[in-house]
Amino acid sequence: MRKLDRRLLVVTTLSLVALVVSACGGGSSDGQVEVNIRDLPQLEVYDNEHTTEGQFHLPGNQSASYTVYPPYGEEHSPFPLTCGIYSSTPLFEMVVHAMEHGAVVLWYTPNVLSVDDIALLTDISTEHLNDNDYVIQAPYGGLGVPLMLVSWGVRLPLGSVDEDIIDQFFDEFHDDAPEPLAAGGCVTAR
Repeated sequence: MRKLDRRLLVVTTLSLVALVVSACGGGSSDGQVEVNIRDLPQLEVYDNEHTTEGQFHLPGNQSASYTVYPPYGEEHSPFPLTCGIYSSTPLFEMVVHAMEHGAVVLWYTPNVLSVDDIALLTDISTEHLNDNDYVIQAPYGGLGVPLMLVSWGVRLPLGSVDEDIIDQFFDEFHDDAPEPLAAGGCVTAR
């Protein structure tokens, strides 16, 4: 086969592949494949007695025994955690109360994520805080994965910091909770 014929064959084949991919909706205008966060197989959605019935506030400083850690709901402190970026693991009971008011929590494993990944995660959290989103970023060594996004009734374990997925999680699940943001939970520390 001549060199010109081979080039024509390659160009034609690539054009057909591009046509099939675009016809099937397999890409976006910037060439990346779009992912619907609800289609991710690792997304955990809980619709059970811990997310649907009346939410129980623990008396005093009593601690809870959660079904899973980090928790997605269940009984919690009468006091919500202030939104912000934390360098140590806050009380789950206070975090759950903030989630009851629509907060999104970005839990990360400190010795697994690199310094650069934690800096990127902090930039993403700061951007959401600046947009007046209720966000809590905190380390937790018991994750078993590098990063886990949690909101009321939803958990998404991730192997790395992915800004697009994190932004989609906020779009889909921020303020999707039994009590609205306006009810006073998780005020942002400024």
